[in-house]
Amino acid sequence: MKKSLYTKRIWGLKDYSIDDIVSNYVKAENTYGLYSKSAPKIMPKIQLPNAPMSICDEPKEEKETVVKREKHLAKKYEFLIHTIIKRVLNNDNGMAYLHSPILQNVFGKDYRKMLDNLCKMCILYSDGYYVLTDKAYGYYFSPNVRFTYTLRPSNYLSDYDAKLNKYLSEHQSKEEKNNKHRLDNDYLYYNYNDSLKYLKLQYVNEAVDFVTSHIFPSDKSNDYYVRVIDRYMDGDFRITSIDDNKRIYSIATSTPRLLKPFLNIRYSLDIHNSHPLLFNFILMSYYDISTSLMDRIYPIYEQIYTSNVESHNVRRFLRKTLIANNIEEENIKSIPIDVLYYMYLTSMGLFWDVTIPKEMVDEKNLLRSDIKVLMFREVFYSKKLTARGKEYAKIFAKEFPNVYTVVLDSKRENRTKLANDMMKIESELFGKILVELYAKKFKVISIHDAIVVLDVKQNEKCTEGVVKQVMTGVYRKYGLHPDISVDYYGKECMEKLMEQNRLLKDLITDYVLQLKGLAQEGDEDAISLLKKIGNGDYDFYIDKDGQLMLHPLHI
Repeated sequence: MKKSLYTKRIWGLKDYSIDDIVSNYVKAENTYGLYSKSAPKIMPKIQLPNAPMSICDEPKEEKETVVKREKHLAKKYEFLIHTIIKRVLNNDNGMAYLHSPILQNVFGKDYRKMLDNLCKMCILYSDGYYVLTDKAYGYYFSPNVRFTYTLRPSNYLSDYDAKLNKYLSEHQSKEEKNNKHRLDNDYLYYNYNDSLKYLKLQYVNEAVDFVTSHIFPSDKSNDYYVRVIDRYMDGDFRITSIDDNKRIYSIATSTPRLLKPFLNIRYSLDIHNSHPLLFNFILMSYYDISTSLMDRIYPIYEQIYTSNVESHNVRRFLRKTLIANNIEEENIKSIPIDVLYYMYLTSMGLFWDVTIPKEMVDEKNLLRSDIKVLMFREVFYSKKLTARGKEYAKIFAKEFPNVYTVVLDSKRENRTKLANDMMKIESELFGKILVELYAKKFKVISIHDAIVVLDVKQNEKCTEGVVKQVMTGVYRKYGLHPDISVDYYGKECMEKLMEQNRLLKDLITDYVLQLKGLAQEGDEDAISLLKKIGNGDYDFYIDKDGQLMLHPLHI
């Protein structure tokens, strides 16, 4: 079978043509005289007396020059927009950071006016912020801008690609140097990058089928999945950035959860309620709790958990149970009961399950992911030093008053300090975990609070037991006792996801048809719901009973 030449996706704008964008650019040039040095000067027509019209027309060469310039601009714009969309889709924050020297080398001095034109057309916006040698201007698309792509021959726009890659490689060398400096651990940096080389999209056709058939809440969600698949097809993975808290970012951290079953992952080990657990380290410092005391308390927590006592009943007898199990009263008398209870919940991995009352969770149809967002937004990462106007922060403050006091105290001098401190602790812990696993010659990577074990020959002896032992050992040196879950991947997991996707699509199709029928009869609720679904305000999922559920995306 002859291989198709159409192997390259070129991203563009669904509702704007390149011709219109170029036309707007040229109009602005002609109106305000904003010519670049390379732009042709259009001479005014001179009417000769009694001359035939053919003589009064613009010279043929002049017309050809204008047309040629516009075609050249069209190619530039096509590649510029394609490049910005790729960067926007690659970044979790939806921003494209564009470095002026690179843009000038690729597009010439026109690049500034090209960007200005997109901004004046309200297609593109800039964050207006840069730091010399540290942060480039960030650009993002207007919320109503939709993306699309066309398949082109592999050599399409290759001259611009070659230019961009040339100057990007120089920039990437600087970025790599900066990343290594930020991580401050060459052994970890080298081995992480080496492990990333083994990461791949194992089930390519199935991944494409999934993204093609899955019903996404919005076009942009669909575009993001398509671009991630493109990145896996491009290959050549490496660390993309290291932040100031030494968190490692790569294609793995940008991969949506639903695409992971299509990768060559054997299994991953996740820390339950990771950041609430990390806050125990701050509580230990605040209440002067030693790691040795936590080592004595934790087995008692396990005993309570395995005795199947309801979590809400544990608080009532927790202190007495600890004393009855040879924890001297003077060691824990200064520790408030809600602090001991909070440590119990986070150490057993129960925090997300009980932090918000079940009746409220059921009433508002909250998923575990929603609870995480709410607790981070209103408690741990909130910049306000009060629970006023924050429903879930009030619940937390009522359940854990002394814990909440420590949360507020940790942010009093600097509102972002707590968030950064917890991310630094997490990075430190996982850095040590990875170093121990690399010493065993394993090919593994991290996704913030999880270790991902790749399905490669080098990991034949990398069992979940070995990884869990390393993770637990590192955490316990900090007085932390994590609850760790194991998620298995592979062909069976992928096929199960594909089957669920088929079922979900059928249920959604039937449901939407029912709504449309009701809407045609004038049902206002159905009309409103259809509009919200069309706007991407809802996603769908199947609950444990096999029922189709709507889930609001903006909680």
